Amino acid sequence: MTLATDKGAKAPNADKGAKAPNADKGAKAPNADKGAKAPNADKGAKVPNTDKTPNTEELVRRAEALVPLLRERAAETEALRRVPEASMALLHEQGLLKYYQPKRYGGFELDWGTHFRIGRVIAHGCPSTAWIAAVVGAHTCYVGRFPKEAQDEVWADGPDVLISTGSVQKTGTVKKVPGGYQLSGGWGFASGVDHAQWGRVEGRKEGDKEVTQFLFPRADFSIDDVWHVAGMKGTGTKDIVLNDAFVPEHRALPMARFTGAMPPGAEANQHYIYQTEFRPFSGSSLLGPILGTAEAAFADYAAMTSERIGAIFGNKVADNAAVQIRVSESSAELAAAALLAENVYVMLNTRGKAREPFTEAERASAMRDRAFIMKLCRQSCERLVTMMGAQGLFDTNPVQRAFRDLHAMATQFGVNWDLNMPPYGRLALGLPSGAR
Repeated sequence: MTLATDKGAKAPNADKGAKAPNADKGAKAPNADKGAKAPNADKGAKVPNTDKTPNTEELVRRAEALVPLLRERAAETEALRRVPEASMALLHEQGLLKYYQPKRYGGFELDWGTHFRIGRVIAHGCPSTAWIAAVVGAHTCYVGRFPKEAQDEVWADGPDVLISTGSVQKTGTVKKVPGGYQLSGGWGFASGVDHAQWGRVEGRKEGDKEVTQFLFPRADFSIDDVWHVAGMKGTGTKDIVLNDAFVPEHRALPMARFTGAMPPGAEANQHYIYQTEFRPFSGSSLLGPILGTAEAAFADYAAMTSERIGAIFGNKVADNAAVQIRVSESSAELAAAALLAENVYVMLNTRGKAREPFTEAERASAMRDRAFIMKLCRQSCERLVTMMGAQGLFDTNPVQRAFRDLHAMATQFGVNWDLNMPPYGRLALGLPSGAR
């Protein structure tokens, strides 16, 4: 379809622009059939070997190989308001959810930042799927910090487990009962919950200010489908509803124990991600999908704009100096965001591997940089989509979808501007930063 405003312009769903960063040219994606099929059902599909324990580079190659297929399914994922079963099956099959899972339960125990690289790549195909892979997939590390008895239960039936977290206590109540806790009510924003085998929520006991984390199996909760939103539609971020669910003591972990150094799970798991203090790590899980989504939007814009002819004057849009300037500006923002993200992960890994506490300046700068990365990526995409005119209005335009998705991701507290910028400002002005 040609838009009336752009003579000869390609339809907004032209998909040849976005490519995964540093994609291995030899990597081949599964031969996607338009109908969702189970993994290995596509004849001729070529995916990397999964027989041996992979390192980060191998997992990134596997993610790159899936990008074309996930890109074809991006519109379907939005329409379903959850990741398709076939895409989830591929994530499990390719080991793209096991990067922080303890080895004793079939995982890989890789260094922090692996999920950033996986999520960044997958976002070039589908931002919602990248969110599940990088943000929800990282919850295996969270479980690895719980007591070993809880871990044994979570992975009792096998290694392919997704743990969905309801991060906001809406109507939920927590009561102390003999041997554990009784939970009832709703917890919001549980991404990927349709595919989860286990749930996790954070809540306060009645009369207690301290937050505690609770783990429970799928049989203990129902799902309230409230996820009718403008962006990140495919994450299926619905509500977890519990009805007098019993959670034993070993599946309840106070937040201070969870985020502090040497939590209960450290006795069973020796990798630093289960042993170091954790608060500065948690907010960084969002950065891969954020950066990858903005990079894909840039690639799509460049591919479509390079061929656009202006409807009024018949000029080639790419020859316009103002367009060139704005493209360059968006590119610089993405380059800056990537460097900031790299610095964040270097700092986290340096302290984590040494099992050293973070300084107040490091905590504050990590919060500042996460929020600034989000701002840079959102600005980069917003500038591009507003230059597309009427073409930028269509739901089928991948740049428009990225624009909506980035605005949705910006609401997450780990990258929220107003929450994460003040601590460094306070520190620079000689005040207590309050950085976490």
